[in-house]
Amino acid sequence: MFALIRLYIIIFLFEYTLSEDILLPSFLTSNQSFSSSTTSLYLCHVHQLNNSKEFFLQGYNIVNGGNTSYVHHLLLYECSIKDKLIYSGLCGMYSVRLMPRSVYHNCQTRIIIAWAKGGQLKYDYPIDTGLQITSYTQLLLEVHFESMIPSNHSIGVHLRFYPKDIKPQYEIGVLTLGTLARSPLFLPPRLNQIRFPTYCVNDCLKYYLQNNHTMNIFSILVHAHKRATRIILKENNFNRLIDRNPFEFHRQEIVYYNKPYPQINSSSELSLICYYSTENDYSKGIYGGHDSDDEMCQAFLYYYPKIESFPLCLSIPVYKNKNILNNNQNWSLKRSLLINNQLELNFNHLKTLQYEVSREAAT
Repeated sequence: MFALIRLYIIIFLFEYTLSEDILLPSFLTSNQSFSSSTTSLYLCHVHQLNNSKEFFLQGYNIVNGGNTSYVHHLLLYECSIKDKLIYSGLCGMYSVRLMPRSVYHNCQTRIIIAWAKGGQLKYDYPIDTGLQITSYTQLLLEVHFESMIPSNHSIGVHLRFYPKDIKPQYEIGVLTLGTLARSPLFLPPRLNQIRFPTYCVNDCLKYYLQNNHTMNIFSILVHAHKRATRIILKENNFNRLIDRNPFEFHRQEIVYYNKPYPQINSSSELSLICYYSTENDYSKGIYGGHDSDDEMCQAFLYYYPKIESFPLCLSIPVYKNKNILNNNQNWSLKRSLLINNQLELNFNHLKTLQYEVSREAAT
C-alpha cells in the first residue's frame, strides 16, 4: 500500500513539474551577416521568466544538443537587476559596445549554468538541492559559435523546476575560478609543456567562508582551449579535487562526485593549474582570449549551500617584463625556453583579482 501511494506521489510530481525553454531567437541564428563570419561569434539573448513567486531549478537539458558541433560553449547568467532588460544580438569580447550598458554590467557576472563542447546534455542537481529562481529573475543566454552558424540553430537550455511550493533543503551556487577571458596569458611557441597556475587564495576564502561556513562541492567543469593538455584543481596544494589528464577540448564533461562531497572551508586555498603544449606552433606565441585558437584556464564549481556575494574568485598574471610577451621576434626553441623560464620563475606573477562581482567574468 505504501509503495503504491509513493508511486502515485512520484507520478503526480512528475506530471506537475514546471519547465521553461530559453532559446536563441531564430532571427539571430538566421542572420546571414552573422553566420558568414569567419571568426568566433558570440550571440546573447535576455530572457524574462514569468514567475509569480520563487522557484527552484532541479536540473536542465541542452536543447538541440545533437547539433552542437559548431558550439564552443553555452553559458546562462543570472542578471543582478530587477529593472526589465531587453536585448538579443552580438556580445562577447569584440562586441561589448553593441550591448546596452545595463545588460553588460548587470548580466555577465553570475554564471549559473556552464556547458562546453562535448559536455553532457542533461544535468540533475543532487537530491534535496536546487538553484533558486526569484519572481523577478532575468537570465542572459550566451552562445559562442565557432566559424559559422547553421541557419535557424535553436540552441538553448530547457530548465526543469521543482513543483510549486517544494523548497529543497539546500540552495546551490556556482563559483568561477581561474583567469579572466581576456587575461594577459602568454604561451611561447615550440614547447611541449607549459605550466600555468591560478589561485583562489586563502584570504578570499577566509573572507567569504566565515562562521564555519563550508562549501560542499558536488560537481566541477574545467574549461580551456585547443592547446590545453591537462588541468588540475588542488586544495591546499595537496588534496587533488580533479585531474583531467588528458584534457580533451572536444570532450569537456562535468565531473560528478559521490557523497561525502569534497569540502572547502576558511582554511582552504585553491590552485587551478593548466598545462599546455605549443609544440605545433612555430611562428607565434598564444595569447589569452575567447577564441579556440586563443587560450584560457577556468573552472566552474557547483556547490551548496550558496554564498550570495561570491560568484567568482579569479587571479590574473602580472609579468615583470611585459616586453617579452609579444610576437614581434624571431622564435626559436631556445628563445621560447628562455621566456618560459622567466615566466615560471616569477612565482609572484599572479595576483588575486577582486572577489566581488566582476563584469569581465564571461568566457
